[in-house]
Amino acid sequence: MRNESWNEVTRFVLQRSDWFTSDCQTTRDLAVEFGMDASRTTIFPWGVDLNLFNPNRRGLMRRQVGFEEDLLIVHTRSWEPRYGVDVALEGFWQAYQAAPNIRMFVLGGGSQENLVKGFVKEKGLEDRIIFCGYQQNEVLAGYYQVADIYLSASHIDGSSVALMEAMACACPPLISDIPANLEWVADGEQGWVFHDGYAGELAQKLIHIARHRNEVMEKGLRARKKAEEKADWGKNIDILMQTYQDVWRYHNEK
Repeated sequence: MRNESWNEVTRFVLQRSDWFTSDCQTTRDLAVEFGMDASRTTIFPWGVDLNLFNPNRRGLMRRQVGFEEDLLIVHTRSWEPRYGVDVALEGFWQAYQAAPNIRMFVLGGGSQENLVKGFVKEKGLEDRIIFCGYQQNEVLAGYYQVADIYLSASHIDGSSVALMEAMACACPPLISDIPANLEWVADGEQGWVFHDGYAGELAQKLIHIARHRNEVMEKGLRARKKAEEKADWGKNIDILMQTYQDVWRYHNEK
């Protein structure tokens, strides 16, 4: 009953709105299904500073950190149920059984801290999963430059800024196949994709990457190119400014 009520409220609001903006095509399409006029919509995917988030220091950072025999993974999503941190951990653990040369930097924190740290301790992964806390953007860029791949098992998202940051640093992503993610990454092209919630499939992808490290650079370059095309904040802000003008014009002409 609550869902039906909210659907009606959504239709009512959208059909009477002057304009609709979204950070991904998936949400825009849903709005149109609910009655929003498609001609009065804008997709604004945010973006990142491509000068800060860049691949220029990848080799240097990697040598400084060490662990060069390991596949290094970076995870920057909050430790919340919607971001699937439990799936990421389980997938890592399963992969580690077959490919022990993997290591993961886990940044941030969240309400599932006890679950996350308890899992790592229970599995004896303290030297394989390294907690790095919250970091400012300048430091965060360094983690993407160090890592071989970026991991996100998110169950729900729009155009993820963290995903854009990683791609801008030529750090190819391994991500869940939720619709918004697929607007950025095709499996085997800019990175790798696994079915949302399937830790076993995530593990198989990790094992494959650990055994085929030569694929990382190629996909990283494609990821950077995609970021340059779609995630440049300097260009995307113009979309937002144009939207303000379009809304003002529409409101005054109707």
